[in-house]
Amino acid sequence: MGAGQRQGARPGARRAPSPPLSRDQVLDAALEMVETGGPAALTIRGLAAKLGVAVTAIYWHVGDKRALLDGLVERIITQIAEVEVHGRGHQARVVDIGRSLRRALLERPDLVALVHRQGRTAALFQPARRVLVRELTAAGLRGSDAALAARAILSLVIGSVLIDRQVERQPTQLEAPEELWSVDDVPDAPELLEYLVQPVDEDELFAYTLDVLVRAVVGDQAVPAPGTLGRRRQ
Repeated sequence: MGAGQRQGARPGARRAPSPPLSRDQVLDAALEMVETGGPAALTIRGLAAKLGVAVTAIYWHVGDKRALLDGLVERIITQIAEVEVHGRGHQARVVDIGRSLRRALLERPDLVALVHRQGRTAALFQPARRVLVRELTAAGLRGSDAALAARAILSLVIGSVLIDRQVERQPTQLEAPEELWSVDDVPDAPELLEYLVQPVDEDELFAYTLDVLVRAVVGDQAVPAPGTLGRRRQ
């Protein structure tokens, strides 16, 4: 057997050609790496290994690391910032924008972190700003009222997400806030203690606060209560 011929290989046999690599495939693989291991997990060499190609193939299709991140951020902004609005009436639709944006941010924190690291946070929220302003102006708000209302709602969403992420990362606490209440704190309303000692449901708290804010800025039209609201009153 010749030195260049491996045992079991047929003479003249050729390996099947690999399908051509595309820019979209590279970005899809990079997106998966970030979602799996966080922004720090994304490297050109690691991406090439994941795709089974040479490093030069990555440079050919997307450019250097900076260009790769730029392309990835644009894709993330398109995916996360796309807001579908549902509901009847202006209040319900504005509430739905806030809920869906918060949900998208919480579901993909590593992608949001990458956008922030690249200095594109404002661009991430611009599509939501446009949709909010459109709904608020349709509800009759104008000028500074519409602008401030949109900013207030976005601030509530972003602040809620940041608090949730901070709570996840904080060290174990000796006690929770609800554990510190006693009947002596509410002598004039002892029945309130039953509710104060219950653990905080962050989703319910956000939904309640968003509903109150939207009612205040849009008007008196009723907003459908989220499924969690009223659960503790039953």
